Amino acid sequence: MSKGNQKRTVLAPQQVVSSSHLPANCIISVNLDDDEDVQWTWTFLPSGERYVSGYTIVKQAGSVHQNTSV
Repeated sequence: MSKGNQKRTVLAPQQVVSSSHLPANCIISVNLDDDEDVQWTWTFLPSGERYVSGYTIVKQAGSVHQNTSV
C-alpha cells in the first residue's frame, strides 16, 4: 500500500438462496487498497444454489495482486 492510500472493506455477497444444507459463506469481507478490486469466486451446486467460495484481488489496471480460495 503506498503512502496516503486508504483501505476499504468490501462485504462478500450473500448466498443466493438461504438453505440449511449450504455452507455459510466462509468469506465475510475483504480489505482493499484504493487501487484494488475484488472478483468473487462462486461455487454452483446442481440444485442451482450458489455461494461465494473464494476471491481474487486485482489491481484496477487488471494485474493480479493476490489469489485466495477456501
